[in-house]
Amino acid sequence: MPLYDFTCRVCGRTFEAMAAMDGGEEICVCGGSARRLVSVGRGYRADGDWLASVAAVAEKDSDKPHVRAFLAEPSRANYRRWIRGEGIRPLEDGESRRRATTPPAVSHEVLERFKARRSRV
Repeated sequence: MPLYDFTCRVCGRTFEAMAAMDGGEEICVCGGSARRLVSVGRGYRADGDWLASVAAVAEKDSDKPHVRAFLAEPSRANYRRWIRGEGIRPLEDGESRRRATTPPAVSHEVLERFKARRSRV
């Protein structure tokens, strides 16, 4: 029988108990009925999988404290400290890496046409 987490509906106590997989209720020490909680297994990690890819590009031989802390424990909090320490700003929603630029010759040509139209008026 597997071990599950339960919470009592009467006293609010949370406890572990062995129960059948198809059973959903247990009896608490106070005598009230307890419902089974949904819990996560050992493989669960609160931080995202992407943190490992960020840690892979961090400078491994750096002596900076924010880098050492991030490499020792790649969490979201340490990630924020790392990007602040490195002077990096993550992209906001809607931003892209490419910048739209107008070739200087085109913008000069447009400016000349504008000046020509203004002089005729």
